[in-house]
Amino acid sequence: MAAGDNYNNFSVWLELQRRNEEGGERAINRIPLFVTEIQIATAKSVPTIPVPFASVGTGNSETLAFDMGLASKTVSITGTLLNQRIFKNSGENDASSINAVLSPFEMAQLIHSYVDSSAAQDDQAMNKIIILIPSRVDTNFSPHSGTSETDNIDDLPVIPFTFENRRYDERFIRVANNFLPTALEIDESPIEAFTDMTQVDDLLGMTGFIRSFNTTFSGDQPNEVPFNLDFEIATVLAENPINSL
Repeated sequence: MAAGDNYNNFSVWLELQRRNEEGGERAINRIPLFVTEIQIATAKSVPTIPVPFASVGTGNSETLAFDMGLASKTVSITGTLLNQRIFKNSGENDASSINAVLSPFEMAQLIHSYVDSSAAQDDQAMNKIIILIPSRVDTNFSPHSGTSETDNIDDLPVIPFTFENRRYDERFIRVANNFLPTALEIDESPIEAFTDMTQVDDLLGMTGFIRSFNTTFSGDQPNEVPFNLDFEIATVLAENPINSL
């Protein structure tokens, strides 16, 4: 059973939009997942144009590619739902914080109903996925404190998987900011993206939406429900007009 005392043993969570407002302990407004396989795909879109008559003079044809920084990013997860404890807080009042153990079938029903909801529903919309990975170096490619190059994977600190760049690689941003007024400076990648999760107040993740969620109910496995989930990385444009009610 997933309970609060072993919550930090999880490496994958779905995060509810409500957490943006309420925060709280790391278990609150997050759904832990037992995962067996994760596939992360990045598909880049680069428009191309063949250059007419290029081979006439050189003997080689040419194609121009316009790299405009377009890419689609998806996370596909395979796992199992078990009897799990969830922690929620709607922020309505002092008594709105609850926790409960759900059966595997209830977990499936819960997530299906959340996927079927709208981004306007803060207590239902799951707008972030958090995946923790072992890490050897920080944002400047320096080893994490207390680690070495020979440490086993299991002994390494963990950081959230994101599409952020390490600050060492952001020379373009640093040079640009030397010429820009303070109000127009470009933000560098957050240090928290490459910081040991035990050293930060909250966890970064990847924002977006669940494109599909599939489960299988089987009488041969009454204590678990296999699932597949596809999460697309995106900035979801949504505003709930009754957020403050």
